[in-house]
Amino acid sequence: MTRYYVSHYFDFKNIGIFLLVSLIGLIAVLAIVLITAKLQVHRRLNYEGLDECNVAEITRRHRFREIGMIESFYEMTFSSTSVLLFLSLYYIIDARIPQAFFYWSKYQDFILLLFLILSVFFTGWLDRFLVPLEYLPPDQKSSVRLVSSFYIILILMYIKFIYDDSNYDALILYFVSLAIGRFVYFDFTVEDFISTISKLLKNLYLLILMGCYSGFVCWFGFHVGFLLTSNGVIVSTLLAHLFMDASIFVLDRTRLIRFVL
Repeated sequence: MTRYYVSHYFDFKNIGIFLLVSLIGLIAVLAIVLITAKLQVHRRLNYEGLDECNVAEITRRHRFREIGMIESFYEMTFSSTSVLLFLSLYYIIDARIPQAFFYWSKYQDFILLLFLILSVFFTGWLDRFLVPLEYLPPDQKSSVRLVSSFYIILILMYIKFIYDDSNYDALILYFVSLAIGRFVYFDFTVEDFISTISKLLKNLYLLILMGCYSGFVCWFGFHVGFLLTSNGVIVSTLLAHLFMDASIFVLDRTRLIRFVL
């Protein structure tokens, strides 16, 4: 069975086609982001009486905002991939390695917590070394990762209800608890709560774009038979996100975005 998966996923023709589709989907998403941002600044410049200096300043600030929106989407993808990587490992150990049952049943909660901590470090590696995100401040990264946690919950719920798979019930409860913990914690204040809600709503567009992008890539993968349900839907979803990361890397190396900003 392992040999079958290796030969299936390392078919370079299928890899090339799937990477191309992932890249096209990424370009479409970023085009939506850039067009929306440019229309906003164009409307502001047309409806406000501004002198030449103000126009230049607004244009400059808006360019940094566009870069920030793109890097926020990249961070959303990296964060989601990192969590899916360790959730897939959690699934494989739990469902496919019966020899580990005794230790797994005893320590699985601690192992899951360890995996989530490792996912934070892996996300940091991706956004520093794979594609450096130079314009994204720490507080925005934190907000994006909060949105990413809701995205993971949606994926797990989709698998549960669409594929009628109850193996992820504990994970759904765990992530819901983590998400709630970002809003309500031991020494939180009303101001902290409102600030967190505000940042979440401000970045809600990332959840919509990410859902559309990953939904399209996963649909295509399952439709053409490149992604398989037999090795676990969560694992196939991870593979789709790895191709999405590769698309970001390719697009970043081509420096195509710099020509349209």
